[in-house]
Amino acid sequence: MEKKLQENIDRAIALLKTPKEYEKYISIKLSPPSGCCCSDCWPIAWQRINSAIAPCGPIKHEGDVLIEVNGDRFVLEQHESGPEIIIYLALATATATLVKAIIDLITTVIKILSSEDRKQPSRIKISKRIIIKGKVQEEKLIEIDIPMSKDMQKHLEEAIKQPLNNLSKK
Repeated sequence: MEKKLQENIDRAIALLKTPKEYEKYISIKLSPPSGCCCSDCWPIAWQRINSAIAPCGPIKHEGDVLIEVNGDRFVLEQHESGPEIIIYLALATATATLVKAIIDLITTVIKILSSEDRKQPSRIKISKRIIIKGKVQEEKLIEIDIPMSKDMQKHLEEAIKQPLNNLSKK
């Protein structure tokens, strides 16, 4: 797993043009309970995600894209295991704009995945992954039942804000 996260961060580094300081990156991973989540298996969902991230996209099959919102930048990657957001914390010190952009993207992706006719997941697990002293540490932030309720959206916002704010202070 460490090598895989490192590879994901390396792709983000190329897009962000940031240093290879692995411990200054955070990954927010969205994982459906089973099945593939790539654009071949979910073509309509990924078309909708590409529309939502325009003009920053499109993201191609198993690819990645740089997202820029009001000067804040992060990377969205498409994986079979689910979408992943990579943030370089030294570049983006968890501004309110960055946190809102990430929460909006996660909410949009969840709504799109839940509206997919075929293979609709019943829940999405969102986890935070970071590298500390060369080892991956993964922490489940929240599991969201689909469709997502307003209460769950508030819990999502808190679950995402807290680790971004904590890590940006280090």
